[in-house]
Amino acid sequence: MRYKVFLTETAIADFKKIALDILDVSKDAEIAVNFVAELKAECNRLADFPQSGAIPNDRNLICRDYRFLVHKDYLIFYTYRNGDDTVYVKAAFNAKLDYKRVMRTIK
Repeated sequence: MRYKVFLTETAIADFKKIALDILDVSKDAEIAVNFVAELKAECNRLADFPQSGAIPNDRNLICRDYRFLVHKDYLIFYTYRNGDDTVYVKAAFNAKLDYKRVMRTIK
């Protein structure tokens, strides 16, 4: 079964913020665009392998069925359920941030 990958508004905003942050540091739009494309490619792999992400150590996130992918210095949080044909990408951010605190604000 192939899943649909849906980017939530929060995830889309996160990708834009990541691109702007990389642009600010690198001063190169191509680097920023390419990196966000890499993140989105990771998300698209979930269409075939939704269980490939790690399960977080936080009980609250486990209860909410979150999994996450690691790409370089970034985390991508998502949910999916067996029987549902959609993976919901909920958030993406730098792994240096406290993911438990960031994820508390995500619905």
